[in-house]
Amino acid sequence: MKKHLLLSAALSLLTFTGSAQDLSGYQFQKFFNESWTDPDGYQWDMLFGYFNKVSANGKYAVGYDDYVGTGTAYRWCLDTPDKIELVNTDYNKMVSLYDITNDGVAVGSSDQNERGCPLPGYMTLDGGWTFLPVPEDYSENKASSMNLSSACAVTPDGKYIAGCYYSKVGEKESPFGGMMDVVQLIPAIWTDNNGTYELTEYRDLGGAGKSLLFDQDKGELVEVADEVQFNTFFVYDISNDGRTIVGVNTSDTGGQNPAFIRDGQLVQLYDCNNEATHTFNGGICNSIDAAGNIYGYFQDDDAQFTYFIYTADGKMEFADNMVTCGTKDGQKFTQSTGSLTYTLDCSEDGSVIVGGTLESMGFDVCNGPAVLYNPDATGISRPEAIARNVSVNSRGGILVVNGEYSRADVYTATGTLIATGGQGKVFNIGGQPAGAYIVKVATADGTRSFKVLLDR
Repeated sequence: MKKHLLLSAALSLLTFTGSAQDLSGYQFQKFFNESWTDPDGYQWDMLFGYFNKVSANGKYAVGYDDYVGTGTAYRWCLDTPDKIELVNTDYNKMVSLYDITNDGVAVGSSDQNERGCPLPGYMTLDGGWTFLPVPEDYSENKASSMNLSSACAVTPDGKYIAGCYYSKVGEKESPFGGMMDVVQLIPAIWTDNNGTYELTEYRDLGGAGKSLLFDQDKGELVEVADEVQFNTFFVYDISNDGRTIVGVNTSDTGGQNPAFIRDGQLVQLYDCNNEATHTFNGGICNSIDAAGNIYGYFQDDDAQFTYFIYTADGKMEFADNMVTCGTKDGQKFTQSTGSLTYTLDCSEDGSVIVGGTLESMGFDVCNGPAVLYNPDATGISRPEAIARNVSVNSRGGILVVNGEYSRADVYTATGTLIATGGQGKVFNIGGQPAGAYIVKVATADGTRSFKVLLDR
């Protein structure tokens, strides 16, 4: 599974609802109908994929096609917003671009090196690649077959690069005879030290003193010892200070836990090993904004989605729609923004928003890269504050309060208080009799009441 495929799979199941954001002054540019010629001379009249990330200053964006296998990777620049630069059109080569700095240095992976397998690295504006150091047990076979070993995120100044790669951690008997390698997807950070990147690996996450879990009853992180297992961690984003990398950790059950690594500790917001949240679906922490807010989702075994924002001050907020990115001053953009069918990233001031659009090809619907940009960054209007849109979701006796609030109380129809909690608490009233219940939510704008029905 490649980066954002989990996100894309989730978005394909959702009904896209336009946000209430004011996008007046923005211009929409899509590149699905871009024509290009591959090495065999075949002309393509469409460009697949999407933009993964935009630089913090909004000047550059990068992406690639990770589905069709045409080998295309591309870069966009605000200086020429109606054009896209294809940096690879050879399907015999493997080039993936995930993120880009304010100076236009893109990070990703390429197999154009002496080892002949995909290696994490970075590409300068002239197209030249520099490959990052990897450990001796780096698995070339797995890197070639899965295309997950890559530099995945970079800070705006290029000081820190985050990524992951497969390493051989052991051997076991093959069911077909002989021995086979045991590999693990290892998260890592490369730090620029006077022009040379030094590698820091995270191989021993999840043990005592190195594992935290968000307790939804307490509304805070609690330390757990060897309860939440670290198996593989795929990196999606990195904070501006390089302390936090966000992504997904795979549990023993196979479920994918939204998680992040901060100062060497594994922090998981859900636990797929726990009976209450046991699932083979799971979710991701997709991005972290300049203020330190983390965005993501969780999907249970009933295919029900919970969209969350883990705030910079350690609170859990929920939302009606998936929030995929945020700006420095508190703007938030949802999964579908304006003409962008799906939104994956935004610049720190919100003037550039990138992702993709869906286009019909007659026999199928495919995704192509697209961007929303505001030529006058100072003229951006603040969108509606998503966090203030308080609502209540109810399913199977589980109540989730979306938005920003200080307290929520659950009452029976006759006025008996049966549950109470603060920001981020998930209420389980599944043991109560069927009927109507009232949820009173205290917010900065006053108290709002919601009626929910518990069926049997």
